Amino acid sequence: AGGNLALSLTLKLKDEGRMLPRGLALMSPWTDLTKSGKSYQTRSSVDPVLDHEYLDRMIENYAGGMELTNPYISPLFGDFRGFPPMLIQVGSIEMLLSDSVSVAAKAREQGVKVRLSVYEGMFHVFQMAYLNIPESKKAWAEAGKFIDVLRTDSRL
Repeated sequence: AGGNLALSLTLKLKDEGRMLPRGLALMSPWTDLTKSGKSYQTRSSVDPVLDHEYLDRMIENYAGGMELTNPYISPLFGDFRGFPPMLIQVGSIEMLLSDSVSVAAKAREQGVKVRLSVYEGMFHVFQMAYLNIPESKKAWAEAGKFIDVLRTDSRL
C-alpha cells in the first residue's frame, strides 16, 4: 500500500506539473496489480506473508473494478521520466519481488537514479521486524543514508 501510494501520488503530481518529492524510499512496493510478474508464481509457495487469495481480496478492495493497468492503480504502467531518485528494498522470497525489479528497471531506462536492494531470504515488509532481525536494521540504516543524501546533496 505505501509504496504503491507513493509512486501513484508522484505520478499524479508529475502529471499535474506540481512539485515532486525529493526522493522515494519504497519498501516492498506493490506496483503491478495485474500480478503479471514471475515472482507471483515462483515465490507463492515460500512467501510467509502474502498469498494469492489475500492479494485478490486487496485488489478488489483497492481497485474496485477499475482498470488494473491504470498507472494510478498499478504504477508499473506509468511514465517515470523526471522522477526523483528512488531506493527500492524488497525481500528475495516475496511474491512482489518482480514488482520491485520491474519498476527499478523501467525507471532506470527512463533516466531515474535507482538503487534496488534485494535482501536475501527476506519476506514482504521485513523492515517492520526492526527489533528482531539484522536485515531489518540494515534496511533501515540504508534508508536513513538515502534520506541523508537527499537532504544534503544539492545536485539532487
